[in-house]
Amino acid sequence: MKENRLEAEWEDLCRQCGQCCFEKWVDEDGTIHPTVIACRFLDIHSRQCRVYHKRFEVGEGCIKLTPKVVETVQWLPEDCAYVRNAKKQSQVQGPKSKVKNPKMR
Repeated sequence: MKENRLEAEWEDLCRQCGQCCFEKWVDEDGTIHPTVIACRFLDIHSRQCRVYHKRFEVGEGCIKLTPKVVETVQWLPEDCAYVRNAKKQSQVQGPKSKVKNPKMR
């Protein structure tokens, strides 16, 4: 029950800008470039996904944006609410310390 509530709160962060639903390409130096090519299920006027309830089942490469995923991907825009939330959380928590394996020397 608590997990469902937390997931709903996470989903509520999304401003539904649709920026994550556009194709991107990466050039030879690693720079990510958004394109004007939207997922075929994105209504480009309303920015609503036409198959949101089953978006992970339609085979379009839709990625579930969890806090862990948001921390690792580089293609989300800086003004994405998930990115902003992740940055805010990392500022509150401070840098993560790396624990060394005690058996390694």
